[in-house]
Amino acid sequence: MRKFYKMFYLQIIPIFILGFSIGVILIWPGIISGDSRKCFLNILKDGSDGSIKIGTVLSINTNYLLKIKKTQNKYFKILLIGDSCFRRF
Repeated sequence: MRKFYKMFYLQIIPIFILGFSIGVILIWPGIISGDSRKCFLNILKDGSDGSIKIGTVLSINTNYLLKIKKTQNKYFKILLIGDSCFRRF
């Protein structure tokens, strides 16, 4: 049983973390750049209190704004904000 745990911690978990990281980078290639992360964090920080500045609204593509407004699920809204920041180059 110890051999299984040793294999689990030394082989399976690093492979899982590597695969997850590669998957996120493939989906959102802009996540590597610092400007995209700043965009994402600024939008989250600015919109967390419920009011959003005009500059923040203008930094998001209008298609994403319409999708974000129609969505009720908060998790999906965060994914759409990530798409708007990390998929543009």
